[in-house]
Amino acid sequence: MEIWQRFPKFILGFLFTFVVTLALVLGGGLTDKLAPAVAEANTFRMIFFILTFFSIGVLSDFRKLWRAGIGKLASVYVVSLFGFVVWVGLAISFVFFAGVKPPLAG
Repeated sequence: MEIWQRFPKFILGFLFTFVVTLALVLGGGLTDKLAPAVAEANTFRMIFFILTFFSIGVLSDFRKLWRAGIGKLASVYVVSLFGFVVWVGLAISFVFFAGVKPPLAG
């Protein structure tokens, strides 16, 4: 009973949804009809993936890290992130995606 009380119930909902969707796609030939929905879902997946890591960064308490003795390491990470990694990522993105129109810009 203890295991059932502590078990995250959303996993059961996820498994149920997965099985129902899999049965619909494999049994009904809905693959072509679902392609636009999958593309739209991928857009939302990317947005929420970005928001997840943004939220982790916003909620980071650097004072606690400093008290724990790894504040200098965290500050070096932040400086290197904004001073180097972001700019390299922007440069690589520009090289690969220059001239590419967004999917919704018909």
